[in-house]
Amino acid sequence: MADSLLACAANLWAWARANDVPNWVVLAFTGIAWPIALFLWHRRKVNSVPGLEVHFSAGNITIGGKAHSAVDVQFTNHTGAVTYVSGARIRSCTRAFPVPVEAARDIAKGSYHLKFIREGGAFDLREVTLQTSASAKTCMPTTPELAGEFYTHSPSWVTRLFRSQKYLVLEYTAMVGTTRYAVATVY
Repeated sequence: MADSLLACAANLWAWARANDVPNWVVLAFTGIAWPIALFLWHRRKVNSVPGLEVHFSAGNITIGGKAHSAVDVQFTNHTGAVTYVSGARIRSCTRAFPVPVEAARDIAKGSYHLKFIREGGAFDLREVTLQTSASAKTCMPTTPELAGEFYTHSPSWVTRLFRSQKYLVLEYTAMVGTTRYAVATVY
């Protein structure tokens, strides 16, 4: 039985070499598979940026005259370079992270855009430039106030690998020096 399998494999290899199949496989790989792999590699999203810290803390916010408990999101730059953060949003909220109706929701993508706080106290900046050791704050309203378990939650590497969040996914784009990162933090 093993001899017949080896003979069959040897015959298949001889046929492939006689008909130039290995060269066609290499051509198909370099013409189709490799460009697709490069395209997907450049569009990948990372879980975090080295040196750019993101912290959650309890807070409050008023939307349309109505007070809500909130989750403050603090971005702190320890990258050693000027960092530009834009397009911050929260998507894929689960039932464990209830968001009030008053929060501004993008119906096209089903996400909540985050605005950073200006020096005057209003949340109206969609992007922010962070100098080294600088911080920027944004916040997301919740109803009701979240339990302490939310702030101490630490997703496992398996959860991050399969992008299965317990609460939410925080997405943003960060330019650190000349390097661009598309970030999707599973939380």
